Amino acid sequence: MIIKKYLLGPIQTNCYLLCCENKKKAAIVDPGDKSDKIINFLSTEGYELSYIINTHGHFDHIDGNYFFNEKTKAPIAAHKLEYALIKSGGGSSFFGIKSEKSPEPAIDLSVTDKLSLGDITLNVLYTPGHTQGHISLYHKESASLFCGDVLFYRSIGRTDLPGGNYDQLIASIQEKLFTLPNETIVYPGHGEETRIKDERRENPWAGI
Repeated sequence: MIIKKYLLGPIQTNCYLLCCENKKKAAIVDPGDKSDKIINFLSTEGYELSYIINTHGHFDHIDGNYFFNEKTKAPIAAHKLEYALIKSGGGSSFFGIKSEKSPEPAIDLSVTDKLSLGDITLNVLYTPGHTQGHISLYHKESASLFCGDVLFYRSIGRTDLPGGNYDQLIASIQEKLFTLPNETIVYPGHGEETRIKDERRENPWAGI
């Protein structure tokens, strides 16, 4: 699997483009803004965008939904508990930020634990706490975890926004993420990459 990272939007959200080279299929994870650069890459390299995946519905992870859906017609995938947040603009008004209206998701990630992307299988993990419908994506073969705003390098997601729950977040980290193999690479929604083994040992906020 090819993984490309882009920093998008006013909060510099990590947006990931996941590509199956064999079948020329791609998925975008957490498009925080428009990006002609991503569209040009897809066109130049001959990839079809199969999914627009939102780990959760905050504005800095969904603000490119309309743009990419309009350009590629790829469906939006999110947990059903995030639909209302996505439809309302992802809480952007709380921060005084104007956001792009998102189409409603067409794929409900609350009813599946896998997404197929060409030859690639992405495992859908339900990881609430930052929001109630937050999901993470795990690709076993490359030991890659895309966890949105659940776990960061030596930190964790905030739980003081509507829908946040600290105990739930810690349970998601300990029971879903920290049970993954040691060498799993953590690709968070913000900041730099890390590894599960390092966060188990050194993260001061993860409840260990």
